[in-house]
Amino acid sequence: MAMLIIHSYPWGSACGRDDTVVRHWSGREVRALRDAKRMSIREFAAHLGVHERLVSKWESGGARVHPRPINQAALDTSLARSDEVVRARFAALVDQPVIDRTAAPGLDPSTDTPMPVHFSSEADLLALIDAGAMRGAALAAISERDLIMAAAHEASEHVGRAESTNVGSTTLEQLDADVARIANDYVRIPPVPMMVEMLRVRRRVYRLLEGHQRPVDTSHLYLLAGTLSGLLANASTDLGHYDAAGEQARAAWAYAELCGHNGLRAWTRGMHALIEYWSGRPRRAVALARNGQEFAESATATVRLLNVEARIWSALGSAADTGRCLRAAAHARELSATDTLHDAVGGVFGFTDAKASYYAGATYIHLGEAQPALAATQRAIALYSNGPSEARSYGAEALARVDCAAAHLINGCLDGAAEALHPVLGLHEDMRIAQLEARLSGVRRRIAAPAFRGAVAARQLDERIEEFCGSTAATE
Repeated sequence: MAMLIIHSYPWGSACGRDDTVVRHWSGREVRALRDAKRMSIREFAAHLGVHERLVSKWESGGARVHPRPINQAALDTSLARSDEVVRARFAALVDQPVIDRTAAPGLDPSTDTPMPVHFSSEADLLALIDAGAMRGAALAAISERDLIMAAAHEASEHVGRAESTNVGSTTLEQLDADVARIANDYVRIPPVPMMVEMLRVRRRVYRLLEGHQRPVDTSHLYLLAGTLSGLLANASTDLGHYDAAGEQARAAWAYAELCGHNGLRAWTRGMHALIEYWSGRPRRAVALARNGQEFAESATATVRLLNVEARIWSALGSAADTGRCLRAAAHARELSATDTLHDAVGGVFGFTDAKASYYAGATYIHLGEAQPALAATQRAIALYSNGPSEARSYGAEALARVDCAAAHLINGCLDGAAEALHPVLGLHEDMRIAQLEARLSGVRRRIAAPAFRGAVAARQLDERIEEFCGSTAATE
């Protein structure tokens, strides 16, 4: 029995440059046309408008498989629209004899065993394997060397593609530098222009993620996307858009999960807890803050989340839970562990002594404890005022001043409140973040207390606060 099974094919007129015609398409002509066009199976399937598995089925069936009439017409159109070079290449390919690789192989007369079939290309062998055509005698007849070499070559080609990347080390270094700059600039620059920069850099990260890079670089890009989404969540809260902020926080969490970064997980949970707190959902906020502590690997992350939780418990009126969190935060502050987000990047992601004092002041105000609130807020103001200008958070300092004014009012000192609020009420409109309006509303309620009724200074301060709240960054 002969090893090769040769087929002839019915043609119309000779395959010249202008009259190449296929009378009846089979899998052999399909393969010849694809090769002539130098397309992959996926590209050719898309070109014809069919699924790639259908093209593989045609080709693996060879001369025994004939596409349906509608697909024959599509193949006719593809061939007719091909240029002269493709048609000439096609004519040459279909004139070559072909092996029917799914037919029973020939037998070696000396051993009565199947003789090996040698394939013209490794792609042919792998295509038949994909199509499930290698069974029984056909499988036994495959050349062992062909199979081993095809598997080895496929591995080397695939790893070559896997090692290719659209992201170089310089690109990642620049993006890291952009994120660090934005995170640190944000504490002293108004939200809107910073949001433009955040969005610009994140869009660049998204475009890179649409391409191909090594898995380690993909993880790095997810971390960048997550930190930028977290920054956008922070900016959205400062502008009073809590729904959008929550959406950004959920995106940041998803990216943190994708890259497995505990620092981003911990920070994002704290940010989301604050969003829920400002949205009037304190119980949900407590749950998020506690969940974030499971991922905190640094002293900074732990102290921040415990302060966030304490602040929420104080708003709920639980002095016991508030005290527990503050004591735990004081203990955690003595730890030396750091992480690459809270400590290395810092800025919005950091939690300095000044910010911790500001949080403590807000917490004590909720509990109505004027003296510790006054001490904490005055310490925060001093630390911000005397610290480096590039680290001076105008938003946190302004909020600390509002809480300081509230503490003075609890003590009955209207002049102290007015003095604390003076720098705040002079802030430029684009720096008047949404939280300031909410906190100042609380101050106005204290000014309206019987102790200050009829006082001219109280009325004047109330009017200044009303004017301030009428034009903020959130309402512009």
